[in-house]
Amino acid sequence: MSAWLVRQEGSPEAVVVPSADAVLDGLRDGNWGPTDEVKGPGDGRWVAIEEHPAFAAAAEEAEPPKAVADETHLDMNPLIDVCLVLLIFFILTITYASLERAITVPPVDPQEKGPSNQVNIKDIRDKVFVVRAKMDGEKAVVRVEKTEVALAEVFGEMKRVIGETGRKEMVLDVDKDVPWGVVTTILDAAKGNGVTEVISNRRR
Repeated sequence: MSAWLVRQEGSPEAVVVPSADAVLDGLRDGNWGPTDEVKGPGDGRWVAIEEHPAFAAAAEEAEPPKAVADETHLDMNPLIDVCLVLLIFFILTITYASLERAITVPPVDPQEKGPSNQVNIKDIRDKVFVVRAKMDGEKAVVRVEKTEVALAEVFGEMKRVIGETGRKEMVLDVDKDVPWGVVTTILDAAKGNGVTEVISNRRR
């Protein structure tokens, strides 16, 4: 008997194959895998196809290629860590900048009666320009010298006044009800225009 027997690995059922060439064809076609078992006419036991001398070379060619790591894969974990660190850094920086602006303006002592830190502008008029802020209902009204400007235009108007007068010191006259965000915008504009000193004349 010249027939060959082929069975799946571990299976008791075998398939009769007429020749060794037919076994090779089945291996190449994917009908059997390299680990399936084969038994030839002269073999005394079942052998894995990849271990049989007649099919070892063909079985090696039929083995699926080993998985190769995808070099285009991007590990997002380090990127997320860096973004979190940058976010914390920016939060701390913004918080410190707000605190620094708060420190530059003398605080209001609620125990004191009447106006405090009042500056007689007439005594220093030749060195300073005045920025006033007060509430008109729900709206904050800002004046640079005598010109009323929108909050977004404070920087430009301040620049114009400094350019025309040469005064680099500012008196900031602010009512107590003016939101702190308005005050910080004015202080930022002053800093951006190179104001050398801010004299607070905050009202209660």
